[in-house]
Amino acid sequence: METMNAEQPAISVIMPCYNRSHDLRRILEAYDQQDAGQPFEIIAIDDASMDDTFALLSGFHANHFRLIAETQSHNQGPAAARNRALGLVSAPLVVIVGDDILPERDFIRRHLDAHQFYPEENTAILGRVCWPDDMPCNTLMRHIDGIGAQQFGYHYLHSGRDYSFFHFYTANISIKMNMLRKLDHWFDTDFPYAAWEDAELSYRLWRKQGMRIKYIASPTGRHYHYHNIWTFSARQYQVGRMAQVMVRKHPELELVLRGPARRALGYGMRALAGTGRRRPHAALEARALELASLHEWDGHPLLDIFYLRLLEYYYFKGWIDALFGRMKPVSRIHDAHARLRLVRAIHWLDDAA
Repeated sequence: METMNAEQPAISVIMPCYNRSHDLRRILEAYDQQDAGQPFEIIAIDDASMDDTFALLSGFHANHFRLIAETQSHNQGPAAARNRALGLVSAPLVVIVGDDILPERDFIRRHLDAHQFYPEENTAILGRVCWPDDMPCNTLMRHIDGIGAQQFGYHYLHSGRDYSFFHFYTANISIKMNMLRKLDHWFDTDFPYAAWEDAELSYRLWRKQGMRIKYIASPTGRHYHYHNIWTFSARQYQVGRMAQVMVRKHPELELVLRGPARRALGYGMRALAGTGRRRPHAALEARALELASLHEWDGHPLLDIFYLRLLEYYYFKGWIDALFGRMKPVSRIHDAHARLRLVRAIHWLDDAA
């Protein structure tokens, strides 16, 4: 389905969508209210949603941009959806966003202005993503976008500076299509989850095209994606699993990511050697998640340390399953991992409560 606009777009917005019918209309309306100054298009790919996402996309009438909406025959993940969208791009610039990112009114214009100021083909523009003022923000959400930086590292970024390929955040980043077209493939679909597939593309762009990522805070998107400790620990587990895929595809990165791999192997060796008293990891996980939930809305002084340890635990758990998942003693490895990573953190918070 395509809502036509005769003007050639100056920039294409690509947006993979999945089960967002409850809030997607507001996102599209925000794009329809842009003061872009130039024509633009949105290419939205519904990844076989189980709700009315595609019906909403198909029925939306855009007044100020061209909307192209297509749907996948089956759920394939954001990498495949973005690739399909990139194949439909007709503009020289593309901005990659999430279906949960509400753009500020000058969002499109700011990306266009940034590329005019930095016209080099190899320069990508990273915009800012922050929590919206009208959505409750708990301690975990403040942590993962703050000192923890497990979701985004904006807490440590400075507008106008260059950052490494790890900062290719596909919630709000724009890039020249000419650079993308020089690659033999775009997002790697061996990453079925929203984890590492963007960094993997970014790494190839950096190595082969010399891409630089310039952070400009002015193109701002508000992130309407509520998290609690259960949802985000599940995300961290998948991030750990996909990190091992990243290293398998690019072994040279093992020097950068060897810490998690070595720790996972260390837990495995301890478990197989039978060292230490066995404590079931499921019980320790349940207690740690319960403690985190109890403090979700207060400002406990040890909470950032606790979150760091707990979310690292789930990240390493993903590594363990990626490395040992088919081995019979994997449960013993998880037990050793939980004993070493969670027991002390649980005692910290229990004793201080």
